[in-house]
Amino acid sequence: MEQEHQDRHKGPDLVASLIRAAGRRTAPPEDAYLQVLGAATAAFREKSTRRRQRTWLACAAAAGVAALAIALMLQWNPAATQPEVATVARVFGTVELAVDGGWKPMTEAGGALVEGAMLRTLPGGSVALALDGGASLRLAAATEVLLDGPRHVSLRAGTLYLDNAGSVGTGYRIETPAGTARDVGTQFELYVAGGNLRLRVREGRVQIDRAGNLLTGSAGEQLEIDVLGGVTRSQIPATDVAWQWVETVAPAPDIDGQSATTLLVWVARETGRQLRYESAVVEARAAAVILHGNIRHLAPLAALDVMLATTDLEYVLVGDTMEIRTRTEH
Repeated sequence: MEQEHQDRHKGPDLVASLIRAAGRRTAPPEDAYLQVLGAATAAFREKSTRRRQRTWLACAAAAGVAALAIALMLQWNPAATQPEVATVARVFGTVELAVDGGWKPMTEAGGALVEGAMLRTLPGGSVALALDGGASLRLAAATEVLLDGPRHVSLRAGTLYLDNAGSVGTGYRIETPAGTARDVGTQFELYVAGGNLRLRVREGRVQIDRAGNLLTGSAGEQLEIDVLGGVTRSQIPATDVAWQWVETVAPAPDIDGQSATTLLVWVARETGRQLRYESAVVEARAAAVILHGNIRHLAPLAALDVMLATTDLEYVLVGDTMEIRTRTEH
């Protein structure tokens, strides 16, 4: 036990003496040292190169995926690939736009509609669209249409009205299950239900192509075409009460700062009446009177009542004529 205790205390001295006995380590030859150093350096560089290559490939792959995603988004995003064909001018009640297999409510005017847009009005709803080219398209309640492209509309069900007077270029084509309508600078209404088609022409002419058979409706005519192709013609005045829904949804012009003539011309057209002045003096007076205010939410005749109340002009409806006179004192 005593010897073991002495050896434990001598442990560190024994290790030191062994190291001293071994002497200094012999330095490796210079060529061996350089060979090992070169091999280690080459191995490090190769590893670093492989790491940079993996990083570059990963970045390139990520960039490729991002580019593919952007390309697919552009390919499937209608707004990015389809041209605008209409603008929403006025909305009444419930009007819906087809979006992603469902229907989304349209609540405000001013929105753009692209080629391929589908919209519908529910009972009590109506909408006015400003089409590319200058025409006004209006949909009555319970109507569904597809905007197939510039100057091409499909009426699937319900009632539409097209005012193409003053627009430039060729006329519009309205496809329906019962035939195709083509306008010739006109105002007209189409109603379709199943295989039945009704055409009302307020101004100008409209051609109906029904399986190669052409029918023409002129101003003041109503054509009713049944499923078997039978045609019934009758008369409908431009001031008939049947046109009132069209007047109600008519987009009003901005008349603030405009002459009274601007308002009078718009009201006469929207109500299907001829504009007449009592005299050349009254016509000049209408051109000189400047109006102020907003008629955006008023029907044509209501707007005329409101705006002329602040002037010395008045109007009188005589048959299909709207005559403008100076106000008489009672």
